[in-house]
Amino acid sequence: MTTLNHADKVNRQYNQTQSNFVTLQERLNESLALNPVFKNMLIGVVDEFKRRNKQWKKLSDIALCTSVDATLDQILIDTTMQRQLNFRHIVNILSTFKNTMVMPIQVYVDPDYPDKYIAWDGQHTAVALYIIATKVFGVRVAQMMVPVVVYPTAEKLEIRRNFILLNGDAKEPLDFIDTYKQMVFGVRVDGADDDAWNKANQKQVFFEQAGLFATNSKFGDETEPGAFTLLADTLMTKNLAKAKDPVVTKYFAGYWSMLNAERPVQAKEARQLYEYFDACHQQGITVDTDYIRELVGFTKDFFEADFSETGSFWDKVKMSYTRWYQSANPESYAEHGLKGFATEWRCGGPFIIAQIKKSTNLKTPKYDPNNGYTVKAEDLWD
Repeated sequence: MTTLNHADKVNRQYNQTQSNFVTLQERLNESLALNPVFKNMLIGVVDEFKRRNKQWKKLSDIALCTSVDATLDQILIDTTMQRQLNFRHIVNILSTFKNTMVMPIQVYVDPDYPDKYIAWDGQHTAVALYIIATKVFGVRVAQMMVPVVVYPTAEKLEIRRNFILLNGDAKEPLDFIDTYKQMVFGVRVDGADDDAWNKANQKQVFFEQAGLFATNSKFGDETEPGAFTLLADTLMTKNLAKAKDPVVTKYFAGYWSMLNAERPVQAKEARQLYEYFDACHQQGITVDTDYIRELVGFTKDFFEADFSETGSFWDKVKMSYTRWYQSANPESYAEHGLKGFATEWRCGGPFIIAQIKKSTNLKTPKYDPNNGYTVKAEDLWD
């Protein structure tokens, strides 16, 4: 019987080609089995909940919100509680509107307005629906029913605190990993044909072939072999149209396979190599198996393929950058010391390109950082 490593277990979730419905207990069991580090956390947080909420003796003591339908003319906005209307957001809602995107408006009942609902969250949804009703279809607001969720309190201070929390720390925003997983599932389960989604799926295929898996520290498996946590500007980007081509992930996955490292991917390692491979791709440099094989040998020979901030690679880069900065900015260096150095591509890129050019037969891309840093030949490894 073949034993699956952690990367295989994580990537196996993407093998489904249709929706998989499970109970809440099954979902909880599945999550804890995949990330056992949270088992004791769960015990602790349940105990803490009991200690902090002794006012609730039984489940029925907890009054939850109720959902009802209301007409648009019943909804009022408390301008002292709601943010100023962001009309760009209104335009965006209307531009991308789908009825299945409409979420219930969160409201409470003020004793002074018993026949109205005071919206404390969802004003942009309400205003967008108002525009659709009056300006698209020309109907009276009293004729349009909208879903609202009524919260069992009229304590404005409590509602105000809820508003801050539910639009901040209490509301879990979608991380890149969440969006990435949804896009892959969208292709494999729902047959999505969006270009960006298909590219995400292509990247996932390359990861699976290389024993890599995309994750986030919130899942508790970031130290497992093959864990890849730096999704920003590698697998994903805020503007999906500007995301790096899947071939860059193919190159990185090939590099990782040949590296044969039983460890997670270092964040700096992901950044440097993705930028390097992206530059090769953009400049039409062929990166085949032989290219990657020689590159792996180079990184192992010169700095043990260690791109971590405390590794010898960055020590060497900093020495080179310091010598350049001293000669390029003597007065500033004398008065303020070293400026502008960071363990990022703008400093690491020029150095690794220069070192590869000197020490291998590989064709290298061109890169001129905006800080003007250039590598002196005497600062490279022999």
